[in-house]
Amino acid sequence: MSNNKSRKNMTRLIFLLAVLSFLIATAQGIIYYKNYDSFFKLLLVLQNSINAFGFKASVTIKDTVAFMKDNPSALNKSIGYAYCIAVFTAPYCTLSFLYKFLERLLRFIIFFRRDKNCRHIVVFGYNNDVKSMLKNNRSDPKKNCIHIVTNESIDSEEIYRLNKSGYVVHYADVLKAAESELQFLLAKTHIETATNIILFESSSIRNFSLLQLFRLNDNDSSERIKLAQGTKISCRCEEEGIGRLIAEYYNSVAGTDAFFDLELVGLPEMQIHKMYSDHPIHTIYKGTDIPLKDWTAHLLVAGFGQLGQQAVLQAMNLGIVHESNRIIIDVFDSNIKIKKAVFLNQLSRDTFDISDNRVTLKSDAADGLLEINFHELNISHLSFYDLIRSKLDTEPYTYVVIALENIDLSVNCAIQLEELFDERGLKVPILMRMDADRRLAGYISAENSSLANVSLIDDRSIVITIDMIINREIDRRAKDYNHFYNNIKLITADETGTVDNSDEDPEQEWNRLRLFRRSSSKAAAYHDEVKNDIIPRLAAENGVDLLKKLEELLGSNGSLMRYTGSAWQMNGTEEEVMEKLKKDSFAYGLVSLEHRRWCCYMASIGWRSGERSDKFRRNPCLVTQQKLMETKPEMCKYDLMSLMARYKTDILNHSAIG
Repeated sequence: MSNNKSRKNMTRLIFLLAVLSFLIATAQGIIYYKNYDSFFKLLLVLQNSINAFGFKASVTIKDTVAFMKDNPSALNKSIGYAYCIAVFTAPYCTLSFLYKFLERLLRFIIFFRRDKNCRHIVVFGYNNDVKSMLKNNRSDPKKNCIHIVTNESIDSEEIYRLNKSGYVVHYADVLKAAESELQFLLAKTHIETATNIILFESSSIRNFSLLQLFRLNDNDSSERIKLAQGTKISCRCEEEGIGRLIAEYYNSVAGTDAFFDLELVGLPEMQIHKMYSDHPIHTIYKGTDIPLKDWTAHLLVAGFGQLGQQAVLQAMNLGIVHESNRIIIDVFDSNIKIKKAVFLNQLSRDTFDISDNRVTLKSDAADGLLEINFHELNISHLSFYDLIRSKLDTEPYTYVVIALENIDLSVNCAIQLEELFDERGLKVPILMRMDADRRLAGYISAENSSLANVSLIDDRSIVITIDMIINREIDRRAKDYNHFYNNIKLITADETGTVDNSDEDPEQEWNRLRLFRRSSSKAAAYHDEVKNDIIPRLAAENGVDLLKKLEELLGSNGSLMRYTGSAWQMNGTEEEVMEKLKKDSFAYGLVSLEHRRWCCYMASIGWRSGERSDKFRRNPCLVTQQKLMETKPEMCKYDLMSLMARYKTDILNHSAIG
């Protein structure tokens, strides 16, 4: 709260300076107008004192100097010199008060123009990333009131600009305040009715501390702030260790209704997700007749920092298009040993075969091939391009991510790779990091012939938006997946298959989840963009009409699940449903694909096969589809969730529009 106190102290100082300037002007007026009648003397003294604050004192500095020459007493000189200074300090005080008045007037106007039921969003922290978030914000300030809570000093001009744009700045270092002071300190932020809290300090540790200001559940401290039901907290965290601490803290109330929804946000993860969303991994196969099983994802990742590692991890989820398609990732970095050691720390040796230069997902952990090759090479050396040429002769690349920090090296790499691909007639998407030179980025984005196939990975200043962080659409889809899962779990427990969760609130279901279960549902939701291409293609490969097939499998008289209008019920016993599933090539193909995707995602976050344990990251379903059918056949139907999501999108929405 030091900055808040300093601003209050400055306000007091200006007020005292104004009082002192007024008294000095009054004293000068008294001695200057000493020969006037008392009534007129009073009026003239008041006029001079007031005019001094109005930039035009009645007694000028010239008049004061002349008066001191004519009346050279010590008192007259001391008051005269003080008055000459007060002539300048008084207008300064006027400007300061005028600025404060206009600032408050502007806040009042903004507040008055807002809807009474506007949505309050509270952002903690004010750094370059927060500035980018606010700059990229396109929401209506009348409907969304964004409060910024910071202990950083912000200059007056910037505060005025923020207020003019509809943002409200609150100075408070809440981490130094006692819990009993929190509600009073943050009262003006409307934090108890806010829909979103964004913890975006640069320090992950500080964000974790801020998170603990809010009540987790009824058993938490009553002095902590209780948020409104359904409030979402987005907590920025890019440190693995702190992330686990936050997960343990939040998961301590798993199984009960947490008072708020929590999401951990990492900027490199957001950048790479947007990259794969704008430029899908399998772009090269779109519009071709190549079967899904032959859609090999062969990625080249140059640079293995945070962006490069995220490119690899997300490809393990988004690269799945078939139960057996291959994913091969070649990683190049001049300092690969150290970076690889850090990366492999999050993978389990029970799930991967790990050697010096290669990591392969074990064949009993999932179907298909997932292979990561590590190469310690300097991208600027000839040996790198010689190796690329040799690989193009055996297994052409389908996607390139250049995540190098060195701009010169990145551009040179992109140009040379594009030339190599052009020689072989390959139109491979090349995504390049370019977050240090926006002028050059603009030139490259203009689709110049020298870099025609090169696109840019949006830097964090572009990616960070209010919408991207709160991302209600992804949340909605992830909550739908969790709702489907709970519905299937219920009907599994019921022998007749008649129980459903149509009366359950997806928000409450979601707030009972551990963080890793939420991330699993979000990974499924992220894969929906890939399935938008896969599911119609899979239907075509099996010679079926997609809409009719969805109705046949999951409609009101579905062969696998019957839709009741609000939820699904099993059509028959578990054994009967499983037999029908195995006999339907389209449904079984999608179930096998979805199971493999889930296995690869779980492997990417360090899980292994074994007796169920969230603490030790073990799950008995982390096996191939065939093994799952043998050991846990009752779990196979959970992979129908992606078909349920598609049914809701294609059938129910189409019916609603019709």
